Amino acid sequence: MTIKKRIKHWIKWLGRTKAVIWLIGELAFIYSWLVGKTGKFELYDQQQAFEKLMDDNNGGIFVAWHGRALMLPFFWRNTRPMKALVSPHNDGRIIAQLLKNYNIMTIDGSSDRQASKAALDIVKELNQGTIVSLISDGPRGPRMRLNKSVIYFAQKTGKPIVGYTYSSENALVLTKAWDAMLLPKLFKKAVVLGTKPMFVPADASEEEMERLRKQFEDELNALTYEVDKRCGVQQVLPEDTVRAKRHLHRHRH
Repeated sequence: MTIKKRIKHWIKWLGRTKAVIWLIGELAFIYSWLVGKTGKFELYDQQQAFEKLMDDNNGGIFVAWHGRALMLPFFWRNTRPMKALVSPHNDGRIIAQLLKNYNIMTIDGSSDRQASKAALDIVKELNQGTIVSLISDGPRGPRMRLNKSVIYFAQKTGKPIVGYTYSSENALVLTKAWDAMLLPKLFKKAVVLGTKPMFVPADASEEEMERLRKQFEDELNALTYEVDKRCGVQQVLPEDTVRAKRHLHRHRH
């Protein structure tokens, strides 16, 4: 093994250690807290509407895209009990550490691992009046595409779905990352927008559920385009999965 490969191997190993995951999570929390405290986020009406919706329906489903999730825990850190679904991967552990600082607990699982147990936990929490936060296009994509499980949870529990997105002036967009993560800067004006709440009838057919899934996805994407336009940020579009690219790569070999 060459020295270069050894260094890469060592860095990957180090990145999987609990200490480094904890440190990255803490730094992400500090960064998001500073951005929230110094930025001009005009969302008072948004917060009131969200809290009323959750109170009126004894909980609900909070949805965001992976690339726009960083600041949302700061905005809704003082609402009723909230739990977030996080993946068992390293990025999920980092997110869990960040959320812990905002007093948001986690549910372990994702669309490809521990999915059945996570689904049961989500339905249970929703029925108990908890707000459940879902990053519907994580942890690997497809970017800005709504997973049909969100519609299923709403149908099963009768709880509303509401999505939020934001953008910030002069923000850095990591265009090479699969989720095109937006990193806002300190002391900047920002725009936060939320979708209309969506309820899914208990007797909805598969066709109706797919129609509602696409409708919600389109609305949240339209709001993401709108906040980026208001802040002068490069527009981010939906894209194919990183996993699909890796799959093709394996077949070429």
